[in-house]
Amino acid sequence: MTTSNKIISAVLITAIIICAGLIVYLAVTPQPSERFSEFYLLGAQGKAADYPSQTVSGQPVSVIVGIINHEGGPSDYTVLIKENDAIIKSITVGKLKDGQKWEQPVEFSLNNAGDGCRVNFYLYTDGGAVPHIKDPLVLIMKVTEN
Repeated sequence: MTTSNKIISAVLITAIIICAGLIVYLAVTPQPSERFSEFYLLGAQGKAADYPSQTVSGQPVSVIVGIINHEGGPSDYTVLIKENDAIIKSITVGKLKDGQKWEQPVEFSLNNAGDGCRVNFYLYTDGGAVPHIKDPLVLIMKVTEN
């Protein structure tokens, strides 16, 4: 075997060892996953159905609000419920660990009678000034006078 063949063989063996090491490293190192928060509303029966669609002004309305943290670490959550642009309820959920779920019935009442009253649910995290999820969850309700 010539000197140049020995050098080429040594380079190829080194390259194979380095590639094998990289493959093992990539196989055992966890890949970063997408970070997000689940935010949802359920009807009174705990299903994604039968949401309230009408109420009487000043009477309580109930839905189930749920949050699941997939942010990769603990996050502190707050939910604001707004009727049109006015805050009608603030819910301090508190700190949820990664993977932790919070699901609770929430009552609120609407004061402005009319068809198509828009109730927005906004999710905030870690004391942020803007909602964590840009678009709110929305209920459209008919509100009649008491």
